[in-house]
Amino acid sequence: MQLKKIVLACAAALTLPMTAHAVAPANAFDTAGALTVFMSGATAPDEFLQGIMTGMLNPGFYSFTNVSTAGTEYRAFLGEIKADASIPANLHNQKILFIKRSKNGSVFGVNPVARDQNIQTMNLSATVCTSAQSVDTATAPSVPTDFTNPTFVISCPTIGQDPSQGNIGGEMKPDFGVSDVNPFMFKEPFNVEYLATQLAPNEVAGLTVRSVNTLMMGYATTAAVPETTILSKADYAGMLSKNIKQWSKVGATMPAGKDGVVVCRRWPGSGTQTSYNWYFNNFPCTSASATSGVSGDVAPGRMDESFGFASYVNGDGSGVDAANSIGIDPSAGYTIIENSGSGDVRKCLKAAQAGTKYSFKGEDNLFYEADFSIGAGGYGAIAVLSLDSQTKTSDGAESSWFFRPAEGKGRFYKATQDCRIGGAAGAVTESGVCPNRSNLRDGHYDFAAELTMQYLTSKHAVGSQKLSFINELIDRAGDPALQALWTLALPPTYLPTATIGVEGYDGALVAKANRDGDVGNMCKPLARKY
Repeated sequence: MQLKKIVLACAAALTLPMTAHAVAPANAFDTAGALTVFMSGATAPDEFLQGIMTGMLNPGFYSFTNVSTAGTEYRAFLGEIKADASIPANLHNQKILFIKRSKNGSVFGVNPVARDQNIQTMNLSATVCTSAQSVDTATAPSVPTDFTNPTFVISCPTIGQDPSQGNIGGEMKPDFGVSDVNPFMFKEPFNVEYLATQLAPNEVAGLTVRSVNTLMMGYATTAAVPETTILSKADYAGMLSKNIKQWSKVGATMPAGKDGVVVCRRWPGSGTQTSYNWYFNNFPCTSASATSGVSGDVAPGRMDESFGFASYVNGDGSGVDAANSIGIDPSAGYTIIENSGSGDVRKCLKAAQAGTKYSFKGEDNLFYEADFSIGAGGYGAIAVLSLDSQTKTSDGAESSWFFRPAEGKGRFYKATQDCRIGGAAGAVTESGVCPNRSNLRDGHYDFAAELTMQYLTSKHAVGSQKLSFINELIDRAGDPALQALWTLALPPTYLPTATIGVEGYDGALVAKANRDGDVGNMCKPLARKY
């Protein structure tokens, strides 16, 4: 497969015109002559975008970010593409502005891509942006508008609105997207965002979809849940779907008044939410067919089904602003909190453990507050998150909450990549399947999604610079060398039997199993191939 890629690259170098040498950007907003590429969707690739750009751009490129309470929602890079043999010749020396939107997650890497819709983006303007910090340290520049030093990350606001809100100007159409799961998974009624509709079959068919890598999803609980509690797939599914509302039902002994389960979930349309609807609730893989009418789907719990929903108010309780938010009392029992991003889910878990108030905005654009200070915290909360969240210690990872082994006891520790009872220095437990890369590689841990990237086929001409850049980025995102502790490259593009000296990459960073190597078909079982 790699030989085929090299042959194609050589053919492209012979047939495509060379790009004239462009002048590298003189400052962070020198975009004259730049190729602009806009990507939207899942947060999963954000951890290695810097690495991809470092590999593709000449040194001295500029970096941009937009950080909200939900985390980093946008990134951008401005630089000059290397004249490197590993990069398509029609991109050599080309100035490029690459923008990545992570806001609203996976579904925004699918629907607006297929429908070629204008969506909110970054406002990359010197009049509204500031130099925020050093790339390598938290050091702030002495001049907040120093836009000539590429060692500083530029902080910029957003511009425009999304389709459901009505465009107001400044929006952009995404050139390609990324999602935690294949585009066909975003089906009504559980996997489509608020006020939106699912893609029609012809809209899905209009996309070119490519699998990128395999990504571990995980069971997460607050530290209050005893590490000796075994959480099975059936237990987790029951708690997520309103069938199990008390911790005592799964054998967990909780403090008085804390028996009610708290679920920190994502909005419909999130790739993470879609993954748990798939893994625990069978949706949409067993949706009722037109002929049989039989369905295995189970509806996930929603926030308004919380026992303490709207049980107290702030101000007039209308939800029009934070001072008048709709209150949720978790001490009333079973509680569901719906969150915009993975960062919000982590904040929900942290607040449940710490006993603080958690204020957030719902998918209906109203303001809510879950008051975990009632009862002084220590609530047993669960969540589904991708394993990249294990690095977010500022959001409580491994202090307020932990990932858990599937079907077993203990907590997962990223430093040692194992599951233990009794703290980081405690005894390693073989109970259940630990969510580490070794188990992912061998096909033992099957709560794994296959990340896909997709673009509207009709939008990009074969041989165009934009399509060359898109395909090069997708190839690099799946490269074994760029995989994190929670991802692996996919066979058969790469071989788990490969050695660096022969194939040029490490087969230990390649999964031995996949679902469908071409399109990431989540409805197919995980199949061991090697």
